[in-house]
Amino acid sequence: MKKKYIICIIFVVLIVLLVTLKFMPMGTKKAVMGASLVTLDVPKLSNLESECCMYEANFKTIRSSSIIKKELEKIMNSKSKLSCNGKTYYYDKDSDVTITEYSIDGGLLFTKFKITYVKGNACK
Repeated sequence: MKKKYIICIIFVVLIVLLVTLKFMPMGTKKAVMGASLVTLDVPKLSNLESECCMYEANFKTIRSSSIIKKELEKIMNSKSKLSCNGKTYYYDKDSDVTITEYSIDGGLLFTKFKITYVKGNACK
């Protein structure tokens, strides 16, 4: 009986931990892209899955798509907003990189998101 009680407690703790990881905002971290050596701000607990064409980074995380969306919007709001060619871009002066677009693809277990960027100020 005592063994079942301990197993139930461990199971509940694991569920609470998983829910916390999936749905709690946790801030951002710096990620250095291997191909371009650009530093991007990304939500914590995100792992670089692949890079394409030197200017596209694909990430994967266990966190929910709604939390990732909020954290990416917060990241974009911390950058200088640029408008040119009928589009809005997000310029990070410290890293000298412009984020030209980002997208989120939510899944049941994992959320994937993509950040497309260029070195320098895209509107100059």
